[in-house]
Amino acid sequence: MLTVSNKAVSFLKATKLTMGAPPDVGVRIQRETIDEDRGALGLSLALRENPAPSDQSFEQDGLRIFVEDSLMEPLDGRTLDIREDDDGAAIVLR
Repeated sequence: MLTVSNKAVSFLKATKLTMGAPPDVGVRIQRETIDEDRGALGLSLALRENPAPSDQSFEQDGLRIFVEDSLMEPLDGRTLDIREDDDGAAIVLR
């Protein structure tokens, strides 16, 4: 199962607040692109009131998280985290 670090939860909550989203809106992790040649999977995050019918959903520290069903296997054992450097913060998978 996908894990979300405490830093990522805090970052996503702050981002929702900055965007003026209602507190009960969730964050959906969804497939964006696939680069078959490199074996790369592109993901995007979106704010959603409710999960799609086939999404897997869970809550962590008050943040509702929805994961596109087709991503459950590729994200199994991974952690959504924050990387901070001179350019600022970025969401990463570890």
